[in-house]
Amino acid sequence: MSRLKELRIHHGEGFAESGIVCVFFDFCGGGTASTSDGDMKNMTIETEAADLDAVLDTVIELPYINSEAIYLQGESQGGFVSAIVGARRKSDIKGLILWYPAFVIPDDARKRLETGNSSMFGREITAEYDNVAKNIDVKQLQRGFGKPVLLIHGDRDDVVPIEYSREAAANYGYATLKEIRGAGNGFDGQDSVNAREMSIEFVKIYEGIAGLK
Repeated sequence: MSRLKELRIHHGEGFAESGIVCVFFDFCGGGTASTSDGDMKNMTIETEAADLDAVLDTVIELPYINSEAIYLQGESQGGFVSAIVGARRKSDIKGLILWYPAFVIPDDARKRLETGNSSMFGREITAEYDNVAKNIDVKQLQRGFGKPVLLIHGDRDDVVPIEYSREAAANYGYATLKEIRGAGNGFDGQDSVNAREMSIEFVKIYEGIAGLK
C-alpha cells in the first residue's frame, strides 16, 4: 500500500462505520503513487472526468448501493473533476463533497501557457493538459447546480487559495463552506479526521441517518 493510500484509508473505514459505502479509486496516470494504468503525461482533466464517469456507471449498478443517494467526494484536482462530473450528471448524484477543490486549475493553466512553463509541482506536463483546462468555465459549472455541496478548505492553503472555495460557495448557492484554521493543501492528522467527520455528518443530514454513529 502506498503512503498516499495509508493517509486516506481511514476515511473509508470512518464512512463504513457510519453505515455509508465509500468507493476509492485511482485516476489513470493520476500521479506517481497511482496504482492504475496510464502515464501522467497523457492525463488531462477530461481523462480524469472520463475515469470518474466509468466508476460512477459501475457504482450505480452495485446491488448494495442506493442509487438515489450517491455523493461525489474529491480532493484538490479530484475535487475539481468531481465538480465537473457532478455538473454534467446532476440526475445521477445527490451532492458534492469537495476538499480544497482545485478550481484554480484553469487560471494556473492560462498562466503556464502565457509564460511557456511546462511543469506543475516539478513534474513535466503536456500542453494538452493546459489547453483542456484553460477552457473550463468554473463559474458556469458551479452556478445552476442546485444540489447540496460541502466545501472544506484550509485557510493556509498555498496551492489552492481558499478564496476559490469562498467564491465557489457563493456561486453554488446551496453550499456550505467549512474553513479549517491553519490547514494547508492536503489534510493530515486531526485536520484529516475533522474533515472526514464533517463529510460524514453532511451525508447523514441529507440522508436522514442521524441515528447512525
